[in-house]
Amino acid sequence: MGDAYYRMLVRVAVVLTAAWIGWTFYDSGPGESTVTGRELAAADRYLEDGEFEQALGIFSQVHARQPDNLGALRGKAQALMRIGIRRAAEADRLDPTTQQPEIARLRQESTQLLRQALGYYDEAIGRELTAGVNEGNRRAMAVALANRGILKDQLGEYRGALADYREGLRLEPGLADGPGFLTRFLRNQPQPPPSIADRARYLAAQLAKPEAERLMRIPEQDHRQRAYRLD
Repeated sequence: MGDAYYRMLVRVAVVLTAAWIGWTFYDSGPGESTVTGRELAAADRYLEDGEFEQALGIFSQVHARQPDNLGALRGKAQALMRIGIRRAAEADRLDPTTQQPEIARLRQESTQLLRQALGYYDEAIGRELTAGVNEGNRRAMAVALANRGILKDQLGEYRGALADYREGLRLEPGLADGPGFLTRFLRNQPQPPPSIADRARYLAAQLAKPEAERLMRIPEQDHRQRAYRLD
């Protein structure tokens, strides 16, 4: 597909919005108000547009009002994860010979944000496990595990990341394909990014080596990781 054709499809993709916001209403749970659904859909659009702080604000408001809303809880985790990864990417672009204090500040912020996001995903996944995984929540659980794996990966917890990737893939093998075609339309992302299946294979291969021979991080690829979502 040529770039011009791809851009044309992106421009018209707005008419397909109803096809991808359904996960937000699913996550709202039965009986949630239309107002809540609209709020979560707006926050999801902010996430996809890279406006992570605005998304975090809305998800946080909904979660404060409805503590049992797992969609809002996972949304907070996604927004914090994306802000944390962005901070790490900003640090990696700076010159370590002249900007070390700023690099240290950004990396500290990144770690704090990622840890906070990890806590929210731990809570969401724990609540899903307590309720029981079934066909109604299996895909949402798999997506949450994929995103928690990305968080652990970014934090250097590679064995934990690998375990989450594998469990997410077990619950939903389709995650091996990476973000769906429509999701990549809306992200202006013609080429698929590395999937969790790709990353799981890489981590498994590296962890099998002696520690001194491992190459666990490839920053230019790691920063391309995007949060998973329900297509």
